[in-house]
This record gives sequence, C-alpha cells and structure tokens, in this order.
Amino acid sequence: MSHGVLDDIEKCMDSGWTDGLPVIPPYGSLVDPMLEALGWQAGDVVGVIAEQSIKVRAEQAAATAVMAGCRPEYAPVLRALVQAILDPLFNVSGVEVTTGGASVLVIVSGPVVAALDFEHEANAMGGANRRINATVGRFAQMMRLFCGRGGGVLESHGTIGHPGRLSFCIAEHPETAWGPFHTQFGLPAEASAVTIMATEGPNSCNNHYSKTGAGILDTIGDCMMHYGQTAWYYRSSGFLVAIAPDHMELVKRDFTREAARQYLYENARRQTDDLVKVGRIAIPPLEYAEVEPGAMRTPLKFIEQLSFVECGATGGRFSAVVPRWVGSRNVICKQIEGL
Repeated sequence: MSHGVLDDIEKCMDSGWTDGLPVIPPYGSLVDPMLEALGWQAGDVVGVIAEQSIKVRAEQAAATAVMAGCRPEYAPVLRALVQAILDPLFNVSGVEVTTGGASVLVIVSGPVVAALDFEHEANAMGGANRRINATVGRFAQMMRLFCGRGGGVLESHGTIGHPGRLSFCIAEHPETAWGPFHTQFGLPAEASAVTIMATEGPNSCNNHYSKTGAGILDTIGDCMMHYGQTAWYYRSSGFLVAIAPDHMELVKRDFTREAARQYLYENARRQTDDLVKVGRIAIPPLEYAEVEPGAMRTPLKFIEQLSFVECGATGGRFSAVVPRWVGSRNVICKQIEGL
C-alpha cells in the first residue's frame, strides 16, 4: 500500500469519516461503480431526516458503502438497507444519541443469503468473520453514525455502549423450520429481505440438558425477564429470539412459530411486586406503564413484539435473546429487489 493511500486513510480518520476503525478512502473511482450498482444518480435524495432538516444523497450512501468495505455486488442489499435506516419510523437519530447503548441490528433472510454467501452458521450473531456480514453490518452502523448525529449537531451518549455499534448483522439459514424471518412482517416466503431493528446486545441462553421444547422456551423466557431487563417498565419495544439448530430440533417437535410465541407471551412473566421491590418500576408509575400491583407482569405489551430468527451452527445447545431498544418501537422490513 502506497504512502499516499495511508495518508488518505489518516485524513479520513482526522476528518471524522470513520467509526473508529480505518476506512477505505472514498475515491471517485470506487464510489462511481458503487453508485452504478445501486442504480442511483449522485444527487438523488435517498432519504430525509426531517427533525434535523437533513437530506441524504445517493453519493453519500455510496461513499459510506465504500468506506465500510462493501463490494458493488452487495448493492441490492445496501439499497434496501438505506431505505430501511432512513425510514422515519425507525428513528435513526434516537438510536445514535440514546444513553441505552442501542445498535442497528441487520437481519438478512431469503435466497439472498445463499446467493451472496452470507455466513449463517458459526458465529452467526454478528461475529462471522466473513466480509459480507461484517461490511454490510458496518455500513448500517456508519449510516447511523453519519446521519443520526444531524451533521454534528447531536452527540452519542451511550452510558455503557454496545460493541455491535461497529457491526451487527445476522443472516438467517436459507432453509428454516418455521419459514423465513421476513414472513413475520408480511413479505412472501420466496422473497429476499433486509430487516432492521434497534437493539441492545444479545443474551446467550444455555440449555444443554432439556429434553423438551418447552424446557428450551422456558430458558429463553427466563432470559427475557431478568431484573435488569429494560423492557419491564415501558414494555414498548420487544425481543428477537435467535434459535440455533440444536435447540430448534427440540422446539419444532412441539411448537409452530405461532405456538412458541404464544407460549412465551403467556409464560414469560414475573411478579410485579418483586419488580417494585428492586426499583425496576417507579412509584407512582406512569399511566402508560400499565402497572397492576400484585399481578404477574410480562415485558411485552403485545404478542407481536416477539419475533424469531433461525441461525447458528450445530454442536452446542445455545440460543440468544436480543432485547429491542425501548425508544424505537418499529421493525423495518424491506424486500430486496434486483437479485
């Protein structure tokens, strides 16, 4: 690598065009092919953040893709991802500045997973060490970083933070027991899709000895309702449950996806008074929180706040619970076109 390129990488770092890691300098010779692959003209407005009066142009998105290390072949995924991140329902600026340490979780599902060779087995929860998983996830985080701060007006305030703010991308198995992930959000099974949600970090669920699907779901439900779970008060977000193959072998024998969701909705509950004792519910509570003294309390207001993704490798009886951030209630699911 020439000293000129190294100098340009340092210039990007000094200019704040980075997530803290070195980036590929956005040379025109790299950005132009990315724009062509995306199917946009440089000046096209691809999204608006009205609260900060920001218009995001196609050339900015293409440059970000280059800096993140994406290849032009990923363009169909990136185009849908841009549209999802800049959807006003997602609240990208809120994700950037919250004290809660939220990240943009990207979930890729359908034929695109095999077509572009996403890793969906070993280390599927964002640490796959495969270029496409890492760079597509990084692209989403860099779009959050560059767009969500309102051109430098806002700042990030994560109290603890989230390692997934560098990259957090899950690809679902091309063949699933319960149907593709995106069918939970109205898209047809044969489609390819990219879905985003604002989330906290994943919580590992270890159960190596249960012989029943209910035992696995009870373990997952317990992880959803520990004392520190953010959802207890507002209940406005939800959970993604990532089920790996060894757990799914047990669960699918006794449960459809709909039945598993109903089971967790009914059984993942904790005594409200115990939550009050440890200070997890304010006194007096907000009316919105719908607190019932003496009642069992679920961290979900609605059953639809719970979704499942099938990913991971065989050889270990683990799954994961990913709590969604309370400030972004919407899951944005976009169909991928052009594959």
